[in-house]
Amino acid sequence: MSPRIGPYGQLEILKAEVNRLINLLLENPSEGEHGWQPPVDVIDGPKDLQIQIELPGLSASDVKVVFTEQRLTVSGIKRRLATEPRGEKFHLMERFIGSFQVSVEIVQPVDPGRARATLERGILTVVLPRVDDRRHRSFEIPIHEETRNDV
Repeated sequence: MSPRIGPYGQLEILKAEVNRLINLLLENPSEGEHGWQPPVDVIDGPKDLQIQIELPGLSASDVKVVFTEQRLTVSGIKRRLATEPRGEKFHLMERFIGSFQVSVEIVQPVDPGRARATLERGILTVVLPRVDDRRHRSFEIPIHEETRNDV
């Protein structure tokens, strides 16, 4: 029996499934590969923000991580395993292969220059260190008066 999931968790599961189905509809049939949407967790810690993405069977060379304009984007491709049969008819295929892209909007102030990413046991973890939010602070800016010497 699975643990109970709240309404927001159920919405996230539904969203991921809808995204997966849309990717399947938009796939290029000539490639014979299915697009897929890996599951994502966003963990809001006191000193950093962690994004964890399930990428089973992938290596670091298969994945690209980019932070641009408050958005973390992880993309890559999951290829067929060498041991998979070629030219045979599948009766069931639940392992997804093909390209993927996951974007997460980052609303907290972070320092992407100090970010780090690790891929271990099929889980990509991206750690974005927090920085002080200076957007809502008030700073007094001194005014320097220039004097003109009109002669």
